[in-house]
Amino acid sequence: MELELEQRMQSLALPLGEPEGLTKLYDAGPYTAYGEDLDFMWRWTIYRDSRLVQEGCSLTLDASRRAVAHVMAVFQSSWPEIG
Repeated sequence: MELELEQRMQSLALPLGEPEGLTKLYDAGPYTAYGEDLDFMWRWTIYRDSRLVQEGCSLTLDASRRAVAHVMAVFQSSWPEIG
């Protein structure tokens, strides 16, 4: 059940254009990342070709930017395998 839900979430496409209330954190190549202020934390999501590939949360916007940069560094180090 959990795997099915995760697969369904990953198949959801991001709407065209920048969604309202989101801050763009990263935009290069097929990857785009957004942060959303939830008042008590920041939720960040990374999309590849409009498909969700990673998500997480941080306490501040700056910490979200660093987290996304870290994930992107890992993605880029394994670029041949994933993209």
